[in-house]
Amino acid sequence: MAEVLKEIQERDLPEYESIQASGICSSDELRKLMVERERYEKKLIQSKKSIINYIEYIQFEKNTHKWVTEKENQLHCSLPDVKRSIIQRIIKLYRNGTQQFPQEERLWKSFIQFSKKSNPGQVSGIYEKMLGYHGDKDTVWCDYGLWAYEFTHQLKQVTEIFFRALKRHPASEVINLAFFDILIKETARITDVSNAIDLMERQLGLERAVVLYRNTKTKIKNVAYYLKLLERCEEPSYINCTVLLQKEIVEDLMKNFFAEPMVWDFLAQRELRGYNMIDLQEVTVQQVAELQERQMETDEVNIPHESIWKSRSLKLRIELCFKVYEKAVVALPTEAMWSYFINAMLDLNHDIKSEGDVKRHCLAKAFNMGHKSQLMSIVHYQALVEMLLKSPNGLQQVEIILQEALECKKSEANKIYELWMQVYSKTGNQSKFYEIFCRANNELGVTKCIDLWHLAIKFYEAYSEEHGKKLMVILQEAAKQIHPEFATFRAYYLEYTMRNESLAKARELYDEMCQMPPPCLDLHKKMIEIELQAKTKSTPTSRLRLCYENAVHYFGKTNTDVWIDLLKFERDMGDLKLVSVIYDRAKSTLDPELVDSFIAEYSLLKVLE
Repeated sequence: MAEVLKEIQERDLPEYESIQASGICSSDELRKLMVERERYEKKLIQSKKSIINYIEYIQFEKNTHKWVTEKENQLHCSLPDVKRSIIQRIIKLYRNGTQQFPQEERLWKSFIQFSKKSNPGQVSGIYEKMLGYHGDKDTVWCDYGLWAYEFTHQLKQVTEIFFRALKRHPASEVINLAFFDILIKETARITDVSNAIDLMERQLGLERAVVLYRNTKTKIKNVAYYLKLLERCEEPSYINCTVLLQKEIVEDLMKNFFAEPMVWDFLAQRELRGYNMIDLQEVTVQQVAELQERQMETDEVNIPHESIWKSRSLKLRIELCFKVYEKAVVALPTEAMWSYFINAMLDLNHDIKSEGDVKRHCLAKAFNMGHKSQLMSIVHYQALVEMLLKSPNGLQQVEIILQEALECKKSEANKIYELWMQVYSKTGNQSKFYEIFCRANNELGVTKCIDLWHLAIKFYEAYSEEHGKKLMVILQEAAKQIHPEFATFRAYYLEYTMRNESLAKARELYDEMCQMPPPCLDLHKKMIEIELQAKTKSTPTSRLRLCYENAVHYFGKTNTDVWIDLLKFERDMGDLKLVSVIYDRAKSTLDPELVDSFIAEYSLLKVLE
């Protein structure tokens, strides 16, 4: 090892001499640099080296390079040889590291990222070596192809990379999308010139994109992939030159994915963006050829937008969009399709500065159609209700709509009742609120109305001064329910009693509710909290102990925390002599699989005493 280190020091000597001669650091700082490097080199020479050794050494050298650069700026000097030496050392570390640990993808990626800035000419070779170990990952191929395109702009070389990638991963969406993007970009770039040779090249690029698309049709069945392709074609630079390809993709979508709501949604949104279906259907190869010829004659940069897509007003585009959604909900009468439709109309109404009347009319019509279809979601009923409540006679309309919704959406009746109660909560109509609350419980059963009970308690708490008795009645009824989800109301009832009556009354209520099934841990925690807040030096600890003991009685088999809390209480406020007894009780009571966890928690508790 000593001989190897000596050889490394001799090799690095010119760098140290340059640093010393430049005066950018003191002798001590230079010696520290040498010692640190020697330490890292020792770790790499040892037999049991790890990936961390390389990562730490590389980071150290990067920091050193940064330090030298900062010194150059501060002292207005230049040390290119020193920086070059550091970069070469980093590259060597990366090469050795990837050779030693070829399966570490993160090291390869770091090497490539570093080389893109310091040594871009070597990046292609690094990618090729990396693919020997990570060629099974389509993202690596994709990154390679994209970098090659950005760095070289040699379509032939890039195409070869992607062809190799597709041979390995023929059904990879990420590779196909990236390759498609590049082919379309090249087409748009070539469109910027106007001579016969480049026109032929542009046509060839389009043909490659078409071939790529057609090849994927038999391999990829994900509709989202094809929508992404169509979206790529809509980029302003490509929208006209890819028109025939768009036509083919749309036709295939309607043929193969007719039953997918997102397809109809996408096509409707295209109408809104100005890409009309009729315009697309009427486009022919001859028309595109004529436009290309005209472009050459006029030296225009792009095919004129108006020549393919007719200019339409916003009002007309909204109406055309609406018509597509109308056809969609007839073709696909599902809640999902209706959700796309109504969401689109709601989005339109976020900005009503232009064509506000048309947008509002479309939204109202969509709501009306959705309600009649019996397929509108509860979320959209909520949006409809909010809209109607802003109108003069809105409340009456809301009541009619919600009643009709109840009759056709019985499986979601609890949600509709909740929405109905929210309406009366907003309008402050207590009697109607309580009427709907009672009606829901009678028709659906208490167990299906837990959310309604929460809403009722929240409502009456807000109006406690006016309807305090009603709140007390509801809390009492909630506390009596034996459904597990209702147990949490007992803690709230206890707190309400303490807040509005007395400690004695709260204790009495606690003792009573302890006997009610099902047991509720929140009840015991709340009573402990109340007792602690009320405790004085002269107050006996018996009531507190009762609460802790009740908690372990009901939950001590499956919950280690209740035992820890009891132990803390006896240690801090109760009887220290009972701690060891309780500890033994806990070990014998807890489920066997929880005992070790409890012992560990108790040991930590003792350490923190």
